[in-house]
Amino acid sequence: MVLDRILGGGGKEESRAPTEIDIEDYLNDLSIRDGKFLENEDVTYVKSLKLDSDGKGVGNVLAELEKNNLIVLNVRNLMGNKVLLKGVIHELRDACLEMDGDIGRISDQKLILVPAGMRILQKEQ
Repeated sequence: MVLDRILGGGGKEESRAPTEIDIEDYLNDLSIRDGKFLENEDVTYVKSLKLDSDGKGVGNVLAELEKNNLIVLNVRNLMGNKVLLKGVIHELRDACLEMDGDIGRISDQKLILVPAGMRILQKEQ
């Protein structure tokens, strides 16, 4: 299905040029698992988490880091409270340092946190 869209094959899709791919549909088709699986301790996961507007959820983030998972953290709900946002980021940074992990910014609303033994390389300006 995705390959047909890229290569331009298959039914009415043939008339569309490869550059006219709906990126959302394409990205949704990339999932190779249906999300129904039991977590395995021997596997490192990349997890997307978000914090509530009151900062709740920091404990879940830290628990996932302790399991050696990578976290993409959405802090959009905290953008209206800069003091709380700063405090949460400070708490996460200190926890990452303590467990020999790292924290970095992906965008204005997303952070990445990595567990012990991993480092985030910042792009040189």
